[in-house]
Amino acid sequence: MQCSVCGAEAEDLTSGEFDGLVVRCKRCGEYAVADGALNDFLRLDYDARVAALEKAKGAAGAGRPEITPGLL
Repeated sequence: MQCSVCGAEAEDLTSGEFDGLVVRCKRCGEYAVADGALNDFLRLDYDARVAALEKAKGAAGAGRPEITPGLL
């Protein structure tokens, strides 16, 4: 699969336990995109996707960053 942020090769870590997409990218790291935010997130341009991921990383502390509708 491709990373939803940068488009590089990535690993899909999505499981049935999460309603959305979980990605591990060598460039962007591991992050999640909630199902409710996925369509809007994918419509953003590159810079806006990077900014959303950085905002999610700041909000996550030591946990996995999650991009939610409230972050977009």
